[in-house]
Amino acid sequence: MRLFLVALVLALLAAGAYRLVRKSDEAEPAIVAASLGDARLAYPPAYARDESTRYGGALDRLSFIAVVPDFSPPRKPSADPRRRASEELDPMRVFVTLSPRDEALDPAERPSRLYARFLEGEVWSGPGGLVMRRFEPGSPYELELLYLAPPDGREFFARCPRRDAGFLGSAPCLWALRWKGLDVEARFSSALLRDWEELARGLRAFLASIDAASPRPR
Repeated sequence: MRLFLVALVLALLAAGAYRLVRKSDEAEPAIVAASLGDARLAYPPAYARDESTRYGGALDRLSFIAVVPDFSPPRKPSADPRRRASEELDPMRVFVTLSPRDEALDPAERPSRLYARFLEGEVWSGPGGLVMRRFEPGSPYELELLYLAPPDGREFFARCPRRDAGFLGSAPCLWALRWKGLDVEARFSSALLRDWEELARGLRAFLASIDAASPRPR
């Protein structure tokens, strides 16, 4: 009798787990519909970085992960904890966050209207033809470096921590831009700076592909 009861309990647990997994699989749509203010977006759930982005709806922020150079979605995380940790540190990943437009400064104007007052005078050559500038000691950005696409960084800029800043993440560099009434932040590895033009094209193509008002096949 005891063996029968144990077998019955195990069978019920297995059946419940199967139903839960099946329900979870069925609940995930092929394309997620989401809105940020007046913007309407549609994207595969594989791009989602968090649960709210995965299931969509009316949100105040969307968070994505894409893999360069083609901005494809990341692979499903490995079941092996060591491999999963390695995947999470992949320098080819780009983390993209969208939020409703901030009525303050357009991100394209940050280099000339915000950062310029804190920069040292020297100008250095950076990767991929970028210009590198250092921030003054004691400034809010003193532990960072600024990389600019000539002449003024409007097309592309990136703030990246200095090597002595102690930043341990896989995506330390930040580029911000405004797109269709939304503010966009992209975080990525400094290794991608040398291919910043490809990065910029890829990000803009990705944004166009998730625009529900003007969908484009990927």
